[in-house]
Amino acid sequence: MRTTFRALLGFVLLLLVTVGIGFGGFRMVQGRMDSNQASGGRGGGFFGAQEPTYTVDLLAFERADYTPMITGFGSITAGRTAELRPLVPGLLQATSDGLIEGALIRAGMPMFTVDSFSYDIAVKDASIALRDADARLVTARSDLAVEQSALALAQDQLELSEAELARQQELRAQDIVSDAALDNARNATLSIRSSVDARAASVARAQAAVPTAALAVERAVLALERAERDLANTVLSAPFDGVVQNVGFALGRQVSSNDVLARLVDFQHLELKFQLSDEQLGSLIGASGNRRALQGLPVTLNWDVGSQQLEYEAEIDRTAVAISENQGGIDVFARLTGINPANVPPVGAFMAYSFPEPTIEGVFAVPAVAVSPTGAMFAVSDENRITTFSVDVERRVGDLTIVSGDAVEEGKSFVARRFIQLGEGSKVDPNRPEVPEGEMGEAVAQAGGSPGGFPTEGPVELTESQQSCLIDLVQNSSLPATPKSFIIPALESGTIADPSRMAGMKERAGIDLDSCFPAVAAAPAVIDPGGFPTEGPVELTETQKTCLIDLVENSSLPATPKGFIIPALESGTIADPGRMAGLKERAGLDLDGCFPPVMAEAAAAVSASAPAAFDPGGFPTEGPVELSEAQKTCLIDLVENSSLPATPKGFIIPALESGTIADPGRMAGLKERAGIDLDSCFPGTKA
Repeated sequence: MRTTFRALLGFVLLLLVTVGIGFGGFRMVQGRMDSNQASGGRGGGFFGAQEPTYTVDLLAFERADYTPMITGFGSITAGRTAELRPLVPGLLQATSDGLIEGALIRAGMPMFTVDSFSYDIAVKDASIALRDADARLVTARSDLAVEQSALALAQDQLELSEAELARQQELRAQDIVSDAALDNARNATLSIRSSVDARAASVARAQAAVPTAALAVERAVLALERAERDLANTVLSAPFDGVVQNVGFALGRQVSSNDVLARLVDFQHLELKFQLSDEQLGSLIGASGNRRALQGLPVTLNWDVGSQQLEYEAEIDRTAVAISENQGGIDVFARLTGINPANVPPVGAFMAYSFPEPTIEGVFAVPAVAVSPTGAMFAVSDENRITTFSVDVERRVGDLTIVSGDAVEEGKSFVARRFIQLGEGSKVDPNRPEVPEGEMGEAVAQAGGSPGGFPTEGPVELTESQQSCLIDLVQNSSLPATPKSFIIPALESGTIADPSRMAGMKERAGIDLDSCFPAVAAAPAVIDPGGFPTEGPVELTETQKTCLIDLVENSSLPATPKGFIIPALESGTIADPGRMAGLKERAGLDLDGCFPPVMAEAAAAVSASAPAAFDPGGFPTEGPVELSEAQKTCLIDLVENSSLPATPKGFIIPALESGTIADPGRMAGLKERAGIDLDSCFPGTKA
C-alpha cells in the first residue's frame, strides 16, 4: 500500500514538472512570436532569424522633353512602272542591246522593232487614196463652175424671151400680129424657163458633190495619219528613265498588244512601303486626324547586304486609303531621295526604317524595368523599406516608359529596377545616384564609412538632423545672446561656409559639436549588385534554376523555344548568358529578379565553382549551317509567329525549310530589328 502511494505521488510530481516546463516553453515561444510580429513580421521565422536585405538603385523623376523613335521594317516598291508591249501586231524583228534584265534605260531609247513592211505598204496606199480624193474634189468644183455658167446663160435667154413675149402681147393688142405669133412667143418663153429650172437643178447637184468630195479628202487624210502612226509604232521607245525587269521575248515571234515583253521601273519613284499601328499613327497626326501631317517627314532606311549596311534617305509621301484587314495597320509610302543609277536598290528589298515622332515636352520617362505591366512602381521609405505606388502608363517606347499620375513628382525617388524578391515592406539597402547634392554627400559618406566628428574643412552642407542638433546645442549653451543671434541664423541656412570659425566653441563654450556628426560604419568593400550575369559560363544555384525555369514556363514564348531553353536551364549551367539577355526586353522576362544582390565573398565562391569550358551555343555567325530538325522547326516557328510582314516571311521560311542556311550573317539582323530570339534555337552545351 505504501509503495503504491509513493508511486502515485512520484507520477503526480513528474506530471506537474512536465506541465510547468511545457507552459514555460509555450510562454517563451509566444513571447518571441509577439515580439517578431511587433517588429512587422519580418523576422524570417518564429525566433526572428536575420531578415535578408537587398541592394536597389534609386533614380529620381525628372521632367524632360522626349522624342520617341518609330522603327520597323518595310519593302521597296515601285511608285511608277511601265509595261513594254508592242503597240501594233506583227513579227518581232529587232530589239535593243540594252533590253536585258536589270539594265538602265534612258528615256527615248528604242526598245524593240516590229516588221514594218505591211505598214509601209499601208502608208503608200493611204497616200494614193488621198491624191485620188484630192482629184475628185477638183473635178467636183469644176463641174459646179460649168453648171453655174450654163445656168447664167439660160437665165439671160429667159429674160430675152420674156421681153419678146411682152412685145408680142402689145402688138396683138394693136392687132398688128396674129394670135398664132403670140402663142409662139409664149411657148418659147415656157421652154426657156424649163431649161433654166433644169440648169438650177444641175447646179444644186454639183454644189452637193463638192462637200462630199471634201469629206473624202479628209477621210483619206485620217487614213494616211493612221497608217503613218502604225508605221511609227513599229518601234517602241522607253517612256522614262528606268530599270528593266521581267524581260521575256524571242526574235521572230509573232507579237500583239497583249504581249508584255518587259517591265520598266522608274528608279526616281522608288518607295518604301511599311505599316504604322493605330498607336503610332495617332501620335503622329494628333487630335486633328490630318494624315497629310505625315507628308515630308524624313525617314532613314538601312539595308543589310551581307556584312555591309547601306543607308538611304526617304520622305513620307502618302498613306493608303484603307486599313489592311489581315494586319490591322495602315500602309505608308515613303519616297526615296537622292537615288542615282549607281545606288538603285532592287524592288522588294527588305529594309529597316526609323524616323522621329514629334517631341513630347515635359514628360517623365523612366526605365521600362521599373514599371510593372499594371503600372506599379517601388519606392524606399525612410526606414529603408519598399513601398508600392501606382502610376499611369502613357506609352512604352523601347527601354523607356512614359508615366504620369498623382504619385509622380519631380525629384521623387523610385527603384530603378524591379525583381521578384522585392515586395511591400522588403528591407533594402538603397543606392541614391540621382538624389540632390546635399543628400548625395551624406549617402557617399555612409557608403564609404566616416570616423565622425565636426568637419574641419568647408563649406559643409548640413542634413536636417545635423542642423537641428547644432541649433539645439547652441540655443541651450551658455553663450551670450549676441553670438547666438549670429550663429543660429547661419546654421538655419543649412550651410557652414568655414567650419574652423566654430571649432573654438568645442573647447571655449563646452559645446559638443562632434555629437551632431556621429561616426558611420563603413559598408562592405565589395558587393555584387545582382542582376542577370553578362558573362559566362554561370553555374546556377537551385534557387536561381527554379526561378528561371518558372519565368520561362509562365512566359508568352512559343512552345518550341521553350523546349530548348528549359532543358538548358535544367542542366544547371548557362554557357553564354549574352544569348539569353534578349529575353529580358523582347519576351518581358525579368531575369534580373532571379539574381538578387549578394556579398562579394558569395559571388566569388559561385564563380570559383564554374567549369572552365563550354560550347557557347547561340545563332551561328558563319556558314553554311546544316540545321537539325529541332532547330529548323524552332526557327520556322519563331518567324511565323513574329511581326514580320508577309513578304519577307515568304522568302525566309522556304529558305529555312531547305534545312541549310548558306549565309547566317544575312539573318543576323532579325535578332535586333525584328525582335526574333534566334539564339534560343541554338542552346549551349557543356564541352
